[in-house]
Amino acid sequence: MASAFSARQLPARLAIRQPRVCSVNISKRTLQSTAISQGQNTAYPLYPSVIQLLHEKGIPESEISKIPASGPKGRLLKGDVLAYLGAIASDYPSIQASRLQKLAHLDLSNIKLAPPPPPAQPAAPVVEKEVPAPPLTASVAVSVSLGAVLSVQQKIKETLGTTVPLSTFLVRATDLANDALPRSSTEKPTVDELFDEILGAEPINFSRGDYFPELNKLDPSEVTPAKKKPVAEDIIDILAGKTVKKTARKLPAAQSPSNGSALNVFSLTVPVGEEKRARTFLERVKDLLQVDPGRLVL
Repeated sequence: MASAFSARQLPARLAIRQPRVCSVNISKRTLQSTAISQGQNTAYPLYPSVIQLLHEKGIPESEISKIPASGPKGRLLKGDVLAYLGAIASDYPSIQASRLQKLAHLDLSNIKLAPPPPPAQPAAPVVEKEVPAPPLTASVAVSVSLGAVLSVQQKIKETLGTTVPLSTFLVRATDLANDALPRSSTEKPTVDELFDEILGAEPINFSRGDYFPELNKLDPSEVTPAKKKPVAEDIIDILAGKTVKKTARKLPAAQSPSNGSALNVFSLTVPVGEEKRARTFLERVKDLLQVDPGRLVL
């Protein structure tokens, strides 16, 4: 009986109550719960990013199964949707999937074994270099009394009220004694000096030294006094009854041990051949310190 009525004869209210089917608007819950046939693996839901992209592009539910899936375990990726729409190359997802699959495994096919090391060659015999022998040296020493220096030092303190250190006397005497020392037999003239000699200049036989003596105090017990020769008495004096009084010779103030002027040894160690040059230097130092040490500080 219902078939006898046409669609026009149905009440308007009944027609309004018929549900409308929308193929474009798809909810997230519907996409996740829908069974996807060929493209998406039905065992896994769609990625949230894929669902968002499907909504943005307006892809209906019926077309989801037509999109080839290239993701892991057959899941649909955003690249698959973009390739289906033509936004990117159609083979781009498959190329990237194969690339990622290749990079996921360590490829050791291009590694080659290192060649074995060559056999060790016998070591060359070690030739010991001859070490040149150190030059022979000689020691030159001179005994110097510092009594005159101590006397001048005391006078300066009493007159000026200041003390001049003993090192000042020694440094200035050393500096003056190094001037114009005779050349050593081992010292060779320079090129400029040889050229000057060719032009007629006199050869230079003197040069400045760079000596500095070593100072060692001499123990008075080590000084052996000179033995005095016995004075031969004249027979005439004996017969005449004359007696010769023997008096001890007084030492000068500068050489008296009680004046604090114990002998000091100034020494130098020089190569063999420079003994004359070194002795000249020490003799000058001795003269400067014993004869007139006052001019060293005045």
